[in-house]
Amino acid sequence: MSRAAEGVAAVTDVPRAQRIYVNRNLRLGSVRAIGFDMDHTLAVYKAQPFERLAFREAQKKLVAAGYARTLLRLRYDQTFVVRGLIVDKRRGNILKMDCHHYVVQTYHGTRKIPAEMRKDLYARRRLRIGGATYTPVDTLFSLPEISLYAQMVDLLDAAERKPNYRELYDDVRAAVDAAHADGSIKDRIARDPLRFLEVDAHLPAILERIVTHGVRLFLLTNSEAAYTRLIMDRLLSGVLDAHPYWTDYFDLVVVRAGKPGFFARHDVLRPLAQDALGLARLRRPRFSFTGGSVGALEHALGLSGDEILYFGDHTYGDIMKSKRSCGWRTAMIIRSLEDEITHLQAAREEWSAREGIERRLDRLAASRDFLERAIEGEVSAEAVRRFMRAAGLRGGVAQLRRHAQGLAQQMRTLVAEAEGLEMRFEESFNPYWGPIFRAGREVSHFGSQIEDFACIYTSRVSNFLNYPMDKYFVTGHVLMPHEM
Repeated sequence: MSRAAEGVAAVTDVPRAQRIYVNRNLRLGSVRAIGFDMDHTLAVYKAQPFERLAFREAQKKLVAAGYARTLLRLRYDQTFVVRGLIVDKRRGNILKMDCHHYVVQTYHGTRKIPAEMRKDLYARRRLRIGGATYTPVDTLFSLPEISLYAQMVDLLDAAERKPNYRELYDDVRAAVDAAHADGSIKDRIARDPLRFLEVDAHLPAILERIVTHGVRLFLLTNSEAAYTRLIMDRLLSGVLDAHPYWTDYFDLVVVRAGKPGFFARHDVLRPLAQDALGLARLRRPRFSFTGGSVGALEHALGLSGDEILYFGDHTYGDIMKSKRSCGWRTAMIIRSLEDEITHLQAAREEWSAREGIERRLDRLAASRDFLERAIEGEVSAEAVRRFMRAAGLRGGVAQLRRHAQGLAQQMRTLVAEAEGLEMRFEESFNPYWGPIFRAGREVSHFGSQIEDFACIYTSRVSNFLNYPMDKYFVTGHVLMPHEM
């Protein structure tokens, strides 16, 4: 039996790392067009070589702009950067927040800020993310940039002159943007694509299945035509006889879209040259375009709103904007989801042990609270006698006080044990930041964005082979605390 047939026959047997996770009910059979971003969505890059390349090219740009050549000695630290962080450009700090915008972890450069200092800096204010001071790390393209910025903050602090962390961030941001824009990164990938690309052997099969079911496909990417042609050719051309060239899968292709501005403009779609995507003659007139806007795209498709499902990896530029501006259904590709699930399964014992400790703490706290009220004479004598018999206690108030002190000591011991388990649990994901979807007991800021704007999410597009094309993705019941 094929992988696709097995998945459709037994969806419940799909490994957790290959499942589709649901935030909003989505009837796949009602979707009439499916669109895809390219970079980090259809085209998945190998993290180490791709991010090291971007880091190295940004270093060169900064040195060329006047920074000291000692900057070239810095090395990319992949463990220090994860998605969902926030940069405080004014202070040179990197932050992790929970869904309530409470800062739970902070580094100044690469040095951890103690908890009390962190609370003094951030506990009394609600941060305005996306403003002049606080910038989100919401795309995989940003990871090398944050690693470089953090290390340069360390260098700046060691210098004699007064640091300007905002200017430093803007310079790093400009260097990374320039490396992407002028071909420094893409030209290197073009010379050896397979060194940087993860080729998903199942990707052509899922696209063919979608097309076979009569759903229209489109590609919407910020990359230029030549680079799009190069990458998509490597991923899709020459794999399936029914679709010999990569454009055969798509009804419409838009390059240099300029997202997220694409979802706010009112520009027309400008036709590409006949051979821009590598074809001597295109299958359809008005098949490939550059620029444009969401209204023009919907007009070209003859579809709009929730008839369209869009796949992307960028929290803001793909998912949030397409959901808010035009009501598209959204599917977020989160490549690191597979690692998160692996770590979750490995840390199951710590998780269960911590939950057991928390239940014991709840029971001890209830007993302690009862004893405190009993000592103050706020509980009936009969209730006190029942409690003492159940606890095997004899004597009066003095015995109750000693027992209360014993409970308090047990609770302190359990709290310390729980904190140790929590630390081991967090560090099993990432030694600096823990899991990307959680911040302590709360969902992280990144996790809350996925909950709010992604109808469904998964680790790769080909995971849809495990589900039928008429699948009705349904959320579980969300319970309030009093309903649990």
